[in-house]
Amino acid sequence: MARGDEVPWDLVDRCLLPVLFSHAAAVILSTILNTLGLSKISTFAIFLWLVAISLAIVFFYHNLKVSAAGKGILITGCESPIGYTTARRLDEQGFTVYAGFLNKDSDDAKKLKEESSGRLHLLQLDVTSEKEIQAAAEYVKQNLPPGATGLWALVNNATWASFGEVEWVPFAVLKKAADVNLLSVIRLTQVFLPLLRKTKGRVVNLVSILGRIASPFRSAYCTTKFGVEAFSECLRLEMRRWGVDVVVVEPGDYTTGNTWFTNDTLLEQARLMWKTMSEEARKEYGEDYFEQKVRALETYTKGPATDLGPVIRALSDAVTRTFPLPRYTPITRAEKIQILVADHLPRSVYDILYT
Repeated sequence: MARGDEVPWDLVDRCLLPVLFSHAAAVILSTILNTLGLSKISTFAIFLWLVAISLAIVFFYHNLKVSAAGKGILITGCESPIGYTTARRLDEQGFTVYAGFLNKDSDDAKKLKEESSGRLHLLQLDVTSEKEIQAAAEYVKQNLPPGATGLWALVNNATWASFGEVEWVPFAVLKKAADVNLLSVIRLTQVFLPLLRKTKGRVVNLVSILGRIASPFRSAYCTTKFGVEAFSECLRLEMRRWGVDVVVVEPGDYTTGNTWFTNDTLLEQARLMWKTMSEEARKEYGEDYFEQKVRALETYTKGPATDLGPVIRALSDAVTRTFPLPRYTPITRAEKIQILVADHLPRSVYDILYT
C-alpha cells in the first residue's frame, strides 16, 4: 500500500465531535455577543476560530505517547512477518517484549532474539494450547519489567488463514480457524486481563477488513474475524470502568494477504478440500471451477511484496499512544470506499458493485 493511501481515516471520528460542538458554540456565542452589542464578528469567523483551537487540542492529545520504561507487551504469532516486525519495532522503542512463537526454538525466533535487546523474551506459545497459555502467563508474571505491577499490552496477532466455499471446507478446518482466530483471542484476553487492569493497559486485536465485509470463498476467515470484531466491541464497553483500552487494527485484505498465504499453504489446503469433498459436490462444482477459484488466490502469493509499514505503524500507535483510537484501518482508498458502501448504502447496491 502506497503511503498516499495512508489517509488518516480513523481521525475523522475523533475530529467530528469537536467540529460539531464548535459549530453549536459559535452560533450560541455569536447570538449572545450580537444581542449585547459587544461584537459584530460573524458566526462563521467564530466557528473557524473554535475549530482551529479544538482541533489543535485534539491533535495534541492524539499524538501523546506513553513512556516505554517499565512496560511489558505480549505479542502472539511472532512467526508471522507482522508479529515479528512489530516485536522488533516495539523493542527498539524501549518496551519489554514477550514474543510468542509456535516454536520458540525456530530459526526466526533465534534471529529475533539476536537482533533485539536483552529486554526481549521468547515464549513458547501455541495460542490453541491451554497449557502453553497458562505457562506464558506464569512466565510473564515472574518476569515483569522492574517496577511494573502488570502487563501494559496484549497484542493478539496470531492468525490462521483458510479459504474455500462453505460446502468444500472440511469441518476440521473450520474448527482450526475458530480456535486460532477467535477462541484463542478470547482465552488469552481472559487470562491476561488481571495483569492489564493493574496497569490500565490495553488489548490490541489484529482483525481484517474481512471482519466487516463478507467475501465469498473466505467464509471461515470472515466468520471468525466478524466474531473478533464483536468480541472486541463488547470488551471495550466492559473495560471502560477499569481504564483498559480495547483497540482493533483492521488491515486491508490485500495489505496482509501474502503474509498468510504461500504457494505451499494454497496447494495443501486445496488438496485437502478436493480429497474430502463429497463425490456429489465434485460433480456439481466441477474440477475446472474448483481450480479457477484456487488460482484466483495466487494474487497473494505471486503478486509484489506487500508494504507492511502502515499495519506496523497502526499496531505501534495502538500500543504507544496515550489515548489510542478504538479502531485503526490501514487500508487502501478502494477498500475504504467499499466499507462505506457496505455500511451506508442499501445492500442491493453493494451486491451490484462488489459481488
